[in-house]
Amino acid sequence: MDIPYEFIPALLAGLIAGGIMEGPVYLQKAVGLPVKQNIFRTWGQNLLKVPGVAGYAAGFVFHEGIAVFAALLYALFFDLVGAGGNLLLWGLVGALIHLAIAGPVVAFIPSLDPATGVIGGQGLAYKNYGALDVATTFVGHLGFGLSTAILYGLFHSLGGTDLIF
Repeated sequence: MDIPYEFIPALLAGLIAGGIMEGPVYLQKAVGLPVKQNIFRTWGQNLLKVPGVAGYAAGFVFHEGIAVFAALLYALFFDLVGAGGNLLLWGLVGALIHLAIAGPVVAFIPSLDPATGVIGGQGLAYKNYGALDVATTFVGHLGFGLSTAILYGLFHSLGGTDLIF
């Protein structure tokens, strides 16, 4: 049985998975690890040009919008490939595709290196920021793919663990 595309479950999955995705970045910052990326600041202050704390809020809202759009694409992907279950596996495939697209995008958005004050020097998937940032980007995108798949499976009208595993 194929899993037909459903908008509301994908939207809800994206909203939640977007927050989960950024968890590793901000948890590492909270415990003092030297992760440099800060997508809320990047989107809000650097790209949208909203100053101060409002820039972080604008960046969060912008990122959530992108997360919802991505989750809608994941749900469409699940439908197009005829996923009849195993959304966990399809979510991992989606995450790898997502990372392959997002890695180059990161190289072009105006991110601020907090150590140097240089804007735009982060490189592909934050490679110029170091191994911690690259690994964090990888984990964040895998987390997004898995979370989106799990939540979409749970929220779907055919939902339940049968769709996920």
